[in-house]
Amino acid sequence: MDFTPGNALLTDLYQTAVTASPRVFQQEALKHLERVIGFDRAWWGIMSPGKAGFDLLSSYRYELPLAFEEHWHAVKNDDALAHDVHVQPRTTVHFNRQALHSTPGLADLNTGHDLSQALCTSVFLPDCTSFLFISLFRSGSHAHAFEAGDIRLKQWLTPHLYSCWRTNLLADIERTRLPNKWQGKASAYVDRRGSIVYADSAFAEFVSQAWPSWRGGRLPHALVDMLVSNPVSSIQLPIGIYLNQQQAGGLTRLDIGRPSPLDKLSRREREVARGFAQAHSYKEIAVETGLSPATVRHYLRGIYAKLAINDKAELVRLVTRHELEFEVPIAMKGAYSYGLDMDYLGKG
Repeated sequence: MDFTPGNALLTDLYQTAVTASPRVFQQEALKHLERVIGFDRAWWGIMSPGKAGFDLLSSYRYELPLAFEEHWHAVKNDDALAHDVHVQPRTTVHFNRQALHSTPGLADLNTGHDLSQALCTSVFLPDCTSFLFISLFRSGSHAHAFEAGDIRLKQWLTPHLYSCWRTNLLADIERTRLPNKWQGKASAYVDRRGSIVYADSAFAEFVSQAWPSWRGGRLPHALVDMLVSNPVSSIQLPIGIYLNQQQAGGLTRLDIGRPSPLDKLSRREREVARGFAQAHSYKEIAVETGLSPATVRHYLRGIYAKLAINDKAELVRLVTRHELEFEVPIAMKGAYSYGLDMDYLGKG
């Protein structure tokens, strides 16, 4: 079996895994995959069997609108394909146009979004209930069927895609671990129900300070409720801890810690402060920020006032202490996982 195109793809995938942000990893990985298996849309996420159909715990849509996901939620009880993929883990299943219209709900969903062919593969996570899925689609009434070679190639590549996804999350946690340590912060990736997928080892310590009875795994229910009700804002937790959240590849990245003095600064003021901390001159900072030197001086006076400091030495100390950026070697230490199967790559 000749997988020469796939061998070249693996190099790109693993390189992307350790260099790309989780916000763009799946997009970049699917672009690489599109070179060897033709498709024009994809869906990558995590599901778990629920009381009615499957619960969607993570969702990244590639060239699919939000309306697709909303439509799926409306017909998920009728999703026989999800059932078929769920009961055949690590097996790439080909669904033709007839299969994509095999139930009224699926027919409504796939007709509405013009999907004609699909290749789907699932991977169980360690809880043996939830599973990662990667579905590739071809759209249009004249879309060519996926061929046997496409199916075999996706079957061969899926464990590597899984491993790269896992590596990408861990690499991002490791990349920020040392800066987090200096700044008194910690980070984690969680799914929609609050289950921790990957986290800095200090993350649990912060959560336990706010909820002493918490024992790990899924976030406290009260915290999950806060995240749902404040999807884009910073959340103030008990005992002076704050938490910020941002979406990243179908998961939520959480950054937890105590307030920094630099939080008082605007984005532009932080740029100016960072420039002075890097020993740049007024003129250099003006060029970097697109401001005039006089405006840079104006910002500097405002920074001194907000931070209650009097000179650049104090500013350098504060920026270095609270916004230090390191190029950290990816040693894969100091992070833990509740959600990923570390041995999947070696299984048939």
